Amino acid sequence: MTDLKWEWIPGIGVGPMKFGAPIKNFIERFELKLHVPEGTTPEEWGSYIIQDFVKSVTTEHGLIQTVECEDYFGFRGKNLIGMSEEELIAHMGSDPDKIGVGVLYENGSVQTPFDYDALGLIVWFEDEKLISAAAMEIIDD
Repeated sequence: MTDLKWEWIPGIGVGPMKFGAPIKNFIERFELKLHVPEGTTPEEWGSYIIQDFVKSVTTEHGLIQTVECEDYFGFRGKNLIGMSEEELIAHMGSDPDKIGVGVLYENGSVQTPFDYDALGLIVWFEDEKLISAAAMEIIDD
């Protein structure tokens, strides 16, 4: 699994993880580890960890909702992880729909979200470097 490229297809999924697919189909193959059981948080979503936190999958009613990657998140032939803000905007072909307020974490790092709502994508920057990307199903308002 480590040499598998996790390419993002907007609205469909990331790598083998398809939005809306049953998580049970992936638990053994990808050695998923339950991180948060469904129904134990206010959102009632669950989460699974892949590769010691470099990838995670969020579920609702046992179905994949969100896939987040911190090591490789491919789109249009390039890994978004590690890009600068300018590189991301150029690669995406547009500015994000929203740039959120930076979040200060206990370790002192400040991470800022960039949202591409129409694509179901949120990326996080720290020190002007993309460190995490999360994709979800596209919801039409």
